[in-house]
Amino acid sequence: MFKNQVTLEKTILCGICLVLLLLVGCQLTVGQDNETVLTTETISNKQETVLPTAMTLTPTRSISTATSTWTPIPPPTISPTPQPSPTSLPTEMATSTPWPTLSPDEAANKVLSLLAENQNPDCLLPCWWGATPGQTQWQDLAPYLMSFALAIDSFPEQSVFIAMFPVSESINYRGKLNISYRINASEIVTDISVASVNTEGYDPQTMMTLYGVPDEVWVKTFSELLPGEVLPFRLILVYQDEGISFRYYVDAVRTGETVTACFEPGIEMDRPDLFPAGPRIYLWEPGQHKTIDEIVNIPDETYFPLEEKTSLTPETLYETFTNPNQSLCIDTPADLWIDP
Repeated sequence: MFKNQVTLEKTILCGICLVLLLLVGCQLTVGQDNETVLTTETISNKQETVLPTAMTLTPTRSISTATSTWTPIPPPTISPTPQPSPTSLPTEMATSTPWPTLSPDEAANKVLSLLAENQNPDCLLPCWWGATPGQTQWQDLAPYLMSFALAIDSFPEQSVFIAMFPVSESINYRGKLNISYRINASEIVTDISVASVNTEGYDPQTMMTLYGVPDEVWVKTFSELLPGEVLPFRLILVYQDEGISFRYYVDAVRTGETVTACFEPGIEMDRPDLFPAGPRIYLWEPGQHKTIDEIVNIPDETYFPLEEKTSLTPETLYETFTNPNQSLCIDTPADLWIDP
């Protein structure tokens, strides 16, 4: 019995030892697992510390990883802004190619062609042969004029250039047409003065039909014939806003106490040297008011308003001269004028 008791005690003791061994083994396994976790966290913390700041930034917007097709944006089409043309100069003036010098005959024909184009819509007065007062630079105009001019004289003290062009003696008894150009300090043409020419297309009827009622009309004559049996009558049409004036010079007649001057279209055949059909034309920058003395530019020449010396006004003169059924004549009392 004693022996059986000892055996039972041994069995119990072994069981207790076995339980203790199991408990110790579980603790070791849990400790190892805990140490492994701590070591991993430590390494992870150290790696975050040494990484560059830029690589730890979090994007502020979502980034799509989807593949997309890139379509290039075409550059905008830029149309060049058109620049205002200062003048109506001929097309060739825009190029740097020198103007070919014309022969005398070619130059004379060119002048005739330009005179005939006085109603060209691209160069209505005060534009003259491509030059517009207040806009055209002399350095741009001069090469063109030199290609068919006889000569161009310079008068620096007056800031004036005078160009001489070949014409027949039937157009101008001197065989040349003088045109003067005045320039300002910037070398822009400010005034153009064209000598009278004996050609059609510049009579008062045509000019008033084209440009309308004149702002001012001035007249001058005498009460009696001058030596040479002539009675000069001067008529000036002024368009202030446009910068245009026409000065006509015709041979009037006296009938009784009335002086009559007529301005029929056509070419003067009797005395083209004294009374050419075309007027002297004076042009200036539009908007610049000119006095009658500036327009005439002849010392001691006195002109009078049309309404002071006749029964006409600029309006009634226009109505008369543009009416095909009316006579293109002006009557004025002889006693209103001084003797020669």
